[in-house]
Amino acid sequence: MITSHKKLLLIGAGGYAKSVIDSLPHGQYDICGFIDKYKNKKLPMHLGHPILGVSLDEIDDLYQYCYFICIGNNEDRKYYYDFLKRNKCKLINVVDPTAVVSSNTKIGEGVFIGKMVIVNSDVIVEDNAILNTRSLVEHGCRIRKHVNLSTNAVINGDVFVEEGAFIGSCSVVNGQIRVGQWSTIGAGAVVVKDVNEYTTVVGVPAKPIVRRMLDGTDIYCG
Repeated sequence: MITSHKKLLLIGAGGYAKSVIDSLPHGQYDICGFIDKYKNKKLPMHLGHPILGVSLDEIDDLYQYCYFICIGNNEDRKYYYDFLKRNKCKLINVVDPTAVVSSNTKIGEGVFIGKMVIVNSDVIVEDNAILNTRSLVEHGCRIRKHVNLSTNAVINGDVFVEEGAFIGSCSVVNGQIRVGQWSTIGAGAVVVKDVNEYTTVVGVPAKPIVRRMLDGTDIYCG
């Protein structure tokens, strides 16, 4: 049986980890170190904590820790999430004390809600999502797994942001729109209609510029 833990292992020793550590509830977790695939033997520390290895396979007892994934890239974050879930490891949420989150919001596992974020009524934020600084999620929205809302992104009412979508800084998604899975909204874009899956849109109003096909090739639009 896996019990809850206060010993915390962070996955990803980059800039995003700074925000995560700063938003952790004070005194509730003992940060034991990092896992980072770019571990530099000459720089074995990050933010005052040791980098314990390049892979979770180097950890002798996975169940001595709880975990948070400090990786902004959605695909990489999903990889580690899937590994932890397969192994029935505990993922924590990190919600900054300055965030305003409605009492009837439902939040999954491994979610980050940063400084000054607002999440309004009847919102669902699924596992492994990132809501970055000052992002706004209005009523009735669904934020699916592995989504990343960048700083100052505005998601208006009753929007569905599907799995793995990336919403760029200072972008606006109008109400009652679906943002397709693994799509990308460019910084500053204004989205006024549905966005197809695996598609990148930019501009005001937002228009598609690239669509990724199932074989991994990119088709350029326009």
